[in-house]
Amino acid sequence: MKILRAGKHVLQEKPAASSIKEAAAALSFYRSLSINGVCAPIWAIAENYRFEPALLEAAKLVKELGDLMNIQVTAEAPMNSLNPYFSSEWRRNFNGGFTLDVGVHFIAGLRLVSNCEVSSVAAITHHVDPSLPPPDNVSALFQCENGCPGVFTLSMSSTSRKISFRVVGSKGTVEAERFSKDGQHGYTVSYYPLTGDSQVSFYPFSGVNEELKAFVNDMVKATSEDKDVSGPDSRSSLVEGTRDVAVIEAMLQSSAKQGAPVVVEHML
Repeated sequence: MKILRAGKHVLQEKPAASSIKEAAAALSFYRSLSINGVCAPIWAIAENYRFEPALLEAAKLVKELGDLMNIQVTAEAPMNSLNPYFSSEWRRNFNGGFTLDVGVHFIAGLRLVSNCEVSSVAAITHHVDPSLPPPDNVSALFQCENGCPGVFTLSMSSTSRKISFRVVGSKGTVEAERFSKDGQHGYTVSYYPLTGDSQVSFYPFSGVNEELKAFVNDMVKATSEDKDVSGPDSRSSLVEGTRDVAVIEAMLQSSAKQGAPVVVEHML
């Protein structure tokens, strides 16, 4: 915040905040910088999932599925001593530990691919690996604002790796799944329409590069005197990052209530 107050642009590592309470205070501070016609510096959250070409393509295809019937998000993301982030103390100190730090990626992907916000959740968490902060596993039912139900599973203590986003609609199914092809890591996007041939395409990872390009472009635009220039890319906004945090926080709150449904708080 000192950097922002000094008028410098900031690209912050996700998550946007450790809690909704912290995020609300941050948003209030940030908006206070835009007074008397003075634009605040750019505050961008580095969430590369919103820039991954595969997930953007999946989101486009989901719009062709008609009425959505269910969404399935599976994230088996081993966090062990082989992972460079395993010994990162600040990530461990969040409420929820790596479940918050890593989980916001998959919530960002869910919100992007489904083209909809999560309105409520009912979750159970579990702690298996004593070398990880609790919890390291989450199983949740959720409902989107359009009424579509879904299932979200996250395991930080799994021994296998699998990341997929699958959306089933009345006119077909779309799935984006982590995959490697010819030594490149990325996603396959599979489209199974009600009529016509299925399609499978591979997209190498490039979300990090794309989010950095967007941040640089936003800084260039910020120096422009052209009043018609658009504002910063909303995909990197503090509000978007906060909405990811809100879903994970709701899951943790639900688990603390033995799986009782919790309404997700949305930041505007």
